[in-house]
Amino acid sequence: MNRLQMAGLSAVVACIALASPAVAAGKYDGSKPMLCAISAMSECTADGKCERSAPQAGNNLPTFVRVDVKGKLLTDNDQSGRKSEIKAVTVVDGQLMLQGVETGKAWSIVIASESGTFGASVVEDDGLFALFGNCTLP
Repeated sequence: MNRLQMAGLSAVVACIALASPAVAAGKYDGSKPMLCAISAMSECTADGKCERSAPQAGNNLPTFVRVDVKGKLLTDNDQSGRKSEIKAVTVVDGQLMLQGVETGKAWSIVIASESGTFGASVVEDDGLFALFGNCTLP
């Protein structure tokens, strides 16, 4: 397949993915806004050293995040006005997967649609945060 055909096929697949809404079977399927609490966090540097830390311990990540899949937006819950657009929504094996980018960082969240537990990462060129917690329906 030549490059032009591959580009056309990629465009068609992307349009189909955007046109069909992701549906997870479970309470945390993204159909309602969620409030997610970060309960555990590790910070890793580019040299591979990781340290476990508490949310808000020397970093500027929020402890609580509002997730609005329909509105395609993550917002903090501390009234600072921080927000990030959800660029991609996918459902795989009963897990809601969200991705986005903001100020030189890429982020990804995987939420178990039955329990609301999640794992997330915020990655930049010189390190990353690994985050874990639970979501609830307010």
